[in-house]
Amino acid sequence: MSEVRNQFVTKMARKVLRDSKIKAPPVDLVVVLSAHNIEYEEIEDFPDSVDAMIIASENTFCAAVNMRHHVHRRRFSLAHELGHHFLHRDGYPEIQVSIDNPPSEDVVIGTKSPAEIEADLFAGELLVPLEFLKAAKDKQIPALSRLFLVSEQVIAVAISRHMKALFK
Repeated sequence: MSEVRNQFVTKMARKVLRDSKIKAPPVDLVVVLSAHNIEYEEIEDFPDSVDAMIIASENTFCAAVNMRHHVHRRRFSLAHELGHHFLHRDGYPEIQVSIDNPPSEDVVIGTKSPAEIEADLFAGELLVPLEFLKAAKDKQIPALSRLFLVSEQVIAVAISRHMKALFK
């Protein structure tokens, strides 16, 4: 995979929202997980380098987040892992990350792979879908952050990404 598949990622995030019957912000990720038969755990003793992960065991999946992180970070990290789950289950990411094999500093600091960029795009579209953003576009960034339960940075990226659609 050498290029980021923007349209595919956006369509997949919208499909996940539709299938989960999410109709308004903030997106309830526990509802998304439940709709897709993924169990959920908040883990207190994850290393700081592990934000979230989805663990496969036979035919079941469990999403786990580092509960010591800020709620905005937990939500984005979980949505990012859902991106990998829905977009990359058949072979991505190339480097397998686990609780025993957290990402190295090189991976964290280095250039993001297309799979990581796609997972970030998916997370942004899942948490701040264009349709919901349009309905709230008259609000200021701090109010949008509270409404969508994401960081102001995530809101700013979503607005930037959807600038043409928001301000036609």
